[in-house]
Amino acid sequence: MRLRRRTASLISCFTIAALGATTGAAPPAPAASPVNHQAGGRLTVGDLTTERLTNPLGIDESTPRFSWVVGAGYNGAEQSAYEIRVSSTRSATGDVWRSGKVRSDDSTDIEYAGGALESRTRYWWTVRVWDGARSSGWSRPAWFETAFLDADEFGGQWIGLREVDRLDDVADEETPEPLLRKEFDLDQRRIESARLYISGLGFYEAYLNGERVGDHELDPGYTPYDTRILYVTHDVTEMLGKGDNAIGVSLGRGNYSGYGDGDTDQAPWLSEPEVKLQLDVTYRGGRTESIVSDDTWTADEGPTLTNSLKEGEVYDAREEQPGWATVGFDDSAWQPALLTTPPTGALEAQEMEPIRVVDTLDEPVLQGTVETEDGTALVYDFGTITAGWAKVGLTGPEGADVRITYGEKLQEDGTVDIDYNAQFSSGMRQTNHYILKGAPEGESYTPSYSYYGYRFVEVLVPEGVEVTAIEGQVLHSDVDVTGSFSSSDELLNRYHDAMVRSTLNNLHGIPTDTPMYEKRGWTADAMLFGDNSLMNLDSAAFWESWMVTHTANQADDGGIPVIVPNQTPGEAQSDPFIGRTDDPIWSSSYTLINWALYARTGDERTLEVNWAGLEAYMDKWVGMVADTGYLFDTTLYRTWGDHEPAYGSGVNNVIVGTAYVYESATTMADIADVLGHAEKAAEYRAFAAQVRDALNAEYFDPATATYDWPYVGGGGFPGAPQPTEEELAEINADQFQTDNVLALELGLVPEEYRDQLCENLIDDVAVTQENHVTTGAVVLKDVLPALTECGGAETAYAAATNPTFPGWGYWFLTLDGSTAAGGEEIVVDTFWEAWGEGARSHDHAFRGTIDDWLYEYVAGIQNASVGYRTIRIQPYPVGDLRRAAASIETPQGEVSSTWRRRGDRLTLRVTVPVGSTAEVLVPIEDGQTVRTPRGAQPGEVSDDRAAFTVGSGTYTFVAAPASTGGRGR
Repeated sequence: MRLRRRTASLISCFTIAALGATTGAAPPAPAASPVNHQAGGRLTVGDLTTERLTNPLGIDESTPRFSWVVGAGYNGAEQSAYEIRVSSTRSATGDVWRSGKVRSDDSTDIEYAGGALESRTRYWWTVRVWDGARSSGWSRPAWFETAFLDADEFGGQWIGLREVDRLDDVADEETPEPLLRKEFDLDQRRIESARLYISGLGFYEAYLNGERVGDHELDPGYTPYDTRILYVTHDVTEMLGKGDNAIGVSLGRGNYSGYGDGDTDQAPWLSEPEVKLQLDVTYRGGRTESIVSDDTWTADEGPTLTNSLKEGEVYDAREEQPGWATVGFDDSAWQPALLTTPPTGALEAQEMEPIRVVDTLDEPVLQGTVETEDGTALVYDFGTITAGWAKVGLTGPEGADVRITYGEKLQEDGTVDIDYNAQFSSGMRQTNHYILKGAPEGESYTPSYSYYGYRFVEVLVPEGVEVTAIEGQVLHSDVDVTGSFSSSDELLNRYHDAMVRSTLNNLHGIPTDTPMYEKRGWTADAMLFGDNSLMNLDSAAFWESWMVTHTANQADDGGIPVIVPNQTPGEAQSDPFIGRTDDPIWSSSYTLINWALYARTGDERTLEVNWAGLEAYMDKWVGMVADTGYLFDTTLYRTWGDHEPAYGSGVNNVIVGTAYVYESATTMADIADVLGHAEKAAEYRAFAAQVRDALNAEYFDPATATYDWPYVGGGGFPGAPQPTEEELAEINADQFQTDNVLALELGLVPEEYRDQLCENLIDDVAVTQENHVTTGAVVLKDVLPALTECGGAETAYAAATNPTFPGWGYWFLTLDGSTAAGGEEIVVDTFWEAWGEGARSHDHAFRGTIDDWLYEYVAGIQNASVGYRTIRIQPYPVGDLRRAAASIETPQGEVSSTWRRRGDRLTLRVTVPVGSTAEVLVPIEDGQTVRTPRGAQPGEVSDDRAAFTVGSGTYTFVAAPASTGGRGR
């Protein structure tokens, strides 16, 4: 049961009744585990995580959640009981907590239930499990370490170089990065451990004795700093020595104190960079001491003269102060650090994967050289769309100014296209200036406080400067890739790889729309690719953090803005749209991602933590829409709608906007049920029914079984171009899919008309649009699933692989390898913002949701109950595909589905993790029987499927003509 479909509750387990008409076979067997068929197999336990992270350093959760994965060398294994021990040492004696033997099959998100944990303490834990009388033995110990369980324990003061009222009416001038330092003396005893707790706003880089602390970049993660601020813990034990030591911190502006950025120019947190830190040192024998940020530090300006997350940096190497973070540096000319006004946000530990440099790119090709008035532009092509930065080696005279520009495309003159006239930047987007110090041995530059979406890097060198090296580096939140898809169709494989790449390129502490342009947390973009991220990536901690940011960033009336974080949600901003909280599609990220986290992990905590905010959000919509006849009223409110369909505008589509109000309401009813709020669940379901009925009354035509929102030029926005009546009619017809797909996928269409609407949809895609998908990004997620569930799987595959406009195949088969306006060969290895060849951004994950269809339909892996405890395996061997395979790392462990066709035989191999059962629906044709493995319990048979129930383990099914013999049914 897919997360987006609301025709049945996700809380309910899958039943074979969903197969449709049967041949009168007996009812399916219950989903019980088969008998253990390999009594000698081993039971194991591993992959221990705490708060979804492996050995997390510095958490502030007083009742952390423990999870593990059970493995078995035999089919049908079940966890019947577990025992956890939490200890103060690696010996795992259980001196902190012993759960005792708990009879339960749960292996995920088990809450610590011992005595009160202590702050700044490492704990070790281990677990063993049973399958009946068989025990796994104790796992290898894992650990977690607390930070400040009470934020008031965090010592030190907020310090900086200067303090300016950035919100007065006086124009302020940007000043260089602050450098802050302090020397301190440590005991002569042996250092047992040392931890640095730090929050530097907007970004920080910390140094001990001249060495960089850790490998995180762009720390801490972006949050609404007036309500929520993250701090980070570093293990610095090996960086300190006896006696004299020095600590230094440099600070960047980020989204906390930037200049010229309309996204933060009226933020209540807008200030100058500042830092708060505490360095704890523990000696052998237990003695401790702390060094904290205070006015005994000194401060000065650094060589980064300006820095902007969107525009780039200006770095003057002549202003470097060698050794500034080492012992003995002469800081007599520095000033005392300023005790700044503390930001108002609550301090919380950063409990998600940090941003890191995760890879380096292959050596680039020199695409070309362009002579300009300012020098020679050397344009390097890395051959792939990515996010990060480049390390550039240079030689040249002192004072020479080198300009480094990043972009995804080239202009007609061959230089990098940064779209000078586009919004979202007041200056030179993604452009750095490096001013040489004239070092004879050469010098190199890597940015510190910004990142870039790019394929090309242009280095503009004045006379006498030489580029000696250039290395492309990939930078994003360091989440593991855990899902996989492959098939006999290389095009589908490219789609999958592109979705992984596009998603990772847009994870930088928050999910973004594009790494090149806005770098904003556009909420619908993330809502659309969030499900896929949870299949492809180990990203639950990342998404949980962003959901907490939603709650922290909520408007007073419960509204959620279209970008999160947001400086003033619900208020007018320089970009007139981004402060709005009246878009039901974009703001639904709050309900739908919270629900996706619960549905895919099985953990209720994200729902509990955000419930009050979710309730306020939904109550706002109940009031708004009830006042407008239970329809989303675009004369009062605005939505981006079905963003950029193939024809016309998707803005302010009433059907799509109202459908999302309905989906949020039904989702909230489910959430209320999970949390035991029965009255709220009933209220939201009743409201959803009124929305559905109003939508059907206004826009559904029973005579034709279709929905139609009469297209308005430009979505009705003032000043939008107005097509002729003939053009309006043509665009309106081309938006059939936009108007009708959600009604099918969300269960809005009256049941007696569903089959006819299905036929209409298949006919529109296959005949009217000649096997093309025409929707914008919002509805796009559901088109291929709707077609497949309607019986049009072959049409879905034809549309998925069509090489002509519009569609994914147009990018990957037609535009890829062609020549762009700038003369470069187009490389398509990510998803673009719009269908046309003139798409602004080449890195928008929200058009890559075809990957959901690859996982859930082509390979056939669907989450059929909360946390994958029940799985449906229902592959669709479409078109000329000979093979498809996929795997997803579920909370229980890996589930996989691999099918292969050879002649008239289909082989399906399924692996189910311990803790789950699966309903396997084997594709069959007339005259075929299914050779079944031991332990597979037969269910119903339909015209094209044979159903089986299996427990954990690996099973192989073979569908072949009955004449081939063998055990079957």
